[in-house]
Amino acid sequence: MLIGIISDTHDNAINLLKAVKIFNEKNVGLVIHCGDWVSPFMPDFCESLEAKVISVWGNNEGDIYRFLTRQEKKKWNIEFNNVAVELNIDDRNLIAYHGDSKPLLGALIDSQKYDAVFSGHTHTVLNEMKGKTLHVNPGSTSGLCESKITDNITIATYNTELNNAEIVYL
Repeated sequence: MLIGIISDTHDNAINLLKAVKIFNEKNVGLVIHCGDWVSPFMPDFCESLEAKVISVWGNNEGDIYRFLTRQEKKKWNIEFNNVAVELNIDDRNLIAYHGDSKPLLGALIDSQKYDAVFSGHTHTVLNEMKGKTLHVNPGSTSGLCESKITDNITIATYNTELNNAEIVYL
């Protein structure tokens, strides 16, 4: 299965719409959001996404109660999880975690329990093997990195069959 990975949308609806278009063009079977949607209206921009979204909360969510009440009302195809979510897809052990605790993120990777660890938080692209574990940070669709405006607006795709990822520039 091809999985879309996105993180740190930070209210940038235009770039989220671009990401949705790319995910649809690539026929991803699932999208994992590694947190920091920020405002409860942002999932509205995933309405045309043809895949389910599994999301974790980041360290920058506005009003989680409003996210959940809007989800109930709007029937988004989004599953919100707390800090982390473990998944087994195509016999791959995967985990998504926002990444705001370096020791926790390091422990998830160092445990070698997972085929892939997906994180965000830093707004910096990362796609590297550590032992048997692939660590993927898709970067950010916010347009910001270290308090600077950037042209490096990125998402990623992960292939469960090959256990590899590709960074995609919007």
